[in-house]
Amino acid sequence: MALNRPTAAAEFEGMAVTATHQFKCCYSKTKDLRSGKSITSPTFSVAGHNCNILYYPQGSKGNSIKLDLVLQCKSAVTASFGFSFLDKHGMPASKASDRLIYTFSPSDERYGFMDFIEKSDLEAEFVKDDYFTLVCSVTILSNLHKQVPKQLVNGIVPFTINEHFAMLLEKEDMTDITFEVGEEIFAAHRLVLSARSPVFKAELFGEMVESKMKSIQIKDIKPVVFNALLHFIYTDSLPEMSDEDIPIVTLFQYLFEAADIYALDGMKIICAERLILDLSVDTVTSTLSLAEEHDCSDLKDACLYFASEPENLIQLALKAEYVQLMQRNPSLLEEFGDLARDNIGYSNLVSKKQTN
Repeated sequence: MALNRPTAAAEFEGMAVTATHQFKCCYSKTKDLRSGKSITSPTFSVAGHNCNILYYPQGSKGNSIKLDLVLQCKSAVTASFGFSFLDKHGMPASKASDRLIYTFSPSDERYGFMDFIEKSDLEAEFVKDDYFTLVCSVTILSNLHKQVPKQLVNGIVPFTINEHFAMLLEKEDMTDITFEVGEEIFAAHRLVLSARSPVFKAELFGEMVESKMKSIQIKDIKPVVFNALLHFIYTDSLPEMSDEDIPIVTLFQYLFEAADIYALDGMKIICAERLILDLSVDTVTSTLSLAEEHDCSDLKDACLYFASEPENLIQLALKAEYVQLMQRNPSLLEEFGDLARDNIGYSNLVSKKQTN
């Protein structure tokens, strides 16, 4: 039930407008939906803009849920929003999300929380008689500001800590650990590595033998990849990379794998986005195999969608490595079949062949 009334956007010239919407959802009928599938709330209006809540029973971690706000607009609209629940007594719960500020546009109408709450907490605290009620509060800000600076929209304070840490790494100032990677030596700081990666923390400060070593040998990671990994740890970004012997897509596949090994989720997301942009008939098989091996549902879904396009499927069916990958992974083949059957172009292609 929406708690706001539809109103023309022109009425709100020069003022902030806030609206709250409640969305009641059945828990048992939705909790097992596969990754990428969502339940959409009824449409509600904020300052003349139609909005919906998207509830994904499968977040990126598998044991959590994902929530997005969809805000339809004809031009850029900046909004502040957050989610919470009604408790089992029907009262607003104290547990709520930090509010996000985001500029929506006609080509980018969706934004939210990848892992909002763990399913066990949702079930224990907010599910009553198999239903829970989600509350979304939205404030339209665009009418207050002709243009919101990017650093405010993204919540990024324009400080230079990443530059300072990059300099710390580059100058090797006060380093206390080195890594032998191939024929190259990399110096770093134990505290920085352990603060950023739980894997490095266990290795450098736990009971592993490496915690007593001043130099550690890293196998099965190429120097160019390890250099980029260190750069991300210190700066939250990836450097410009090139290697005459390694195609750029393969480099990002190596980086994706390294990010997963060292539990660097941000780096893993960056690599997955790049691999999605670089999907082609020649790369989709190796990228799909990587996504399946390292449990990245977003990347896997993107590969399967790409492969289900009729013009791509025809070419992939002739590639032995793609056919073998599907034969080795029956569950992957089943997911692909579901997507392909939903693809209109694929259905038309199958119908045409059956007619002929």
